[in-house]
Amino acid sequence: MHKVVHLDLKGAPLKVDYLAKVFHCIKSWGATGVLLEWEDTFPYKLNLIEIGSQNGDSGSGGDGLYKAEDVQAIFRLAKDNCLEAIQLIQTIGHMDFVLKHPTLHGLREVKNSPAVLCPSKPEAFKLVTSMLEQALEVQPEATFIHIGADEVWHNAICEECQRRSTTSEHKTASLYLEHIQNVILFLKHKRPNLTILMWEDMLRSMNVETIRSYRLGDLVQPVVWHYNPKECFLLDPTMWDSYGQIFPNVWTGSAFKGANGACQVLSPVARYISNHEGWLHEIDKYSSKINFVGIILTGWSRYDHYATLCELLPVSLPSLKSCLQVLMKPTKSSEGAVSEVIPDEEWPGVELARCVHSFVILRERCLAFIHGDIIATWLNPWQLRNEYTNPLQLENIVSTSKHLLTELTALQQQTSVHLHAITGWRSAEEWLGTFLAPLVRRIASIHESAESRFKSDASVQPKCVADCKME
Repeated sequence: MHKVVHLDLKGAPLKVDYLAKVFHCIKSWGATGVLLEWEDTFPYKLNLIEIGSQNGDSGSGGDGLYKAEDVQAIFRLAKDNCLEAIQLIQTIGHMDFVLKHPTLHGLREVKNSPAVLCPSKPEAFKLVTSMLEQALEVQPEATFIHIGADEVWHNAICEECQRRSTTSEHKTASLYLEHIQNVILFLKHKRPNLTILMWEDMLRSMNVETIRSYRLGDLVQPVVWHYNPKECFLLDPTMWDSYGQIFPNVWTGSAFKGANGACQVLSPVARYISNHEGWLHEIDKYSSKINFVGIILTGWSRYDHYATLCELLPVSLPSLKSCLQVLMKPTKSSEGAVSEVIPDEEWPGVELARCVHSFVILRERCLAFIHGDIIATWLNPWQLRNEYTNPLQLENIVSTSKHLLTELTALQQQTSVHLHAITGWRSAEEWLGTFLAPLVRRIASIHESAESRFKSDASVQPKCVADCKME
């Protein structure tokens, strides 16, 4: 089977020199391809320039990455490592990076949400085909393309979509399926031999005849994604019955990172290994009905365009290696026998990974201090507000907060260096500003308050009592 590693570039996009190291590693671990989810890191041009990386704003979502020559360099790196490069271009859902722009607000399905494209507007289809044309233009040798199409949360909301859905035989499903069919037919017209992939979650609730009426079985290969560990790996068996009747070839979608919580910073290897073991069991169980041709190991960097960063790739490489090892040895005897360790010399970004692990440990110490008895007992908000403190008890708070602040500041500087070496300015500053900076400010505030009160003598009475007597 194809074993394709998903690179979610809408969060912490990776610099080309770092990607060169990653591609070399994942090929040696058993990967056969990479799925490049560009979003706003693609160098769209002409009428699309504002939605991509070349809009002149280095602080944009795409971090100013990538230029046209970078995209070609990434394709060359994939080819040099015998990895199939597959571009993922969103075509209806997850269109936030496009529809957030004021000039494109009119193409939204829901006025206050940029997530979903309205399939009833002719300009919407023109927008999508322009995006696909530019993606195909930079990759004339492409044999695969992925059109996204997942998590279309808003369907048949606008007046025109409601009208169309009520008059259609297949109701609201027709809006989605007709749009997807038109997108695929456009691609097939441009590149008849192109294999087209799509996430299939929107199809799961549809019956066989509805899907068949739009010829999707002849046009697309669905990717069935499921990220649960094996002990709660639950997919409806009737789904496999339906897909077996419709699709000659089916892909699966697992996760090696980005599926353990929207703001998690570490990747629990055992949890992701378990997901892959669950998939191997599922594939074995239904292989008589389904021709499984590939697996995409997803690695989400954000849950959506506006979500914060989660599980940076350097931190997740041990998980990726372990998951690929599971797929390379798909036998029961291999379960639990996978190595979770990468030697430093074979781990691109190991310095950043160490910084993140250090941050998690230091954060626990800081939170234990902030929410512990010592602050609650001798420097709580009431005591601060009423200036009722004892310098002897504050001495320990001053010392502990100073020590923590020194460690945090040093780690912040070190992490910044390694982040900026791997990703763009915006993502580096976002990670620091989301995870480290708030903790630094909290500890600094405690230190400043404790030090200020430490310089005062033991209070005679709370300020509120003194104020009351004055009144």
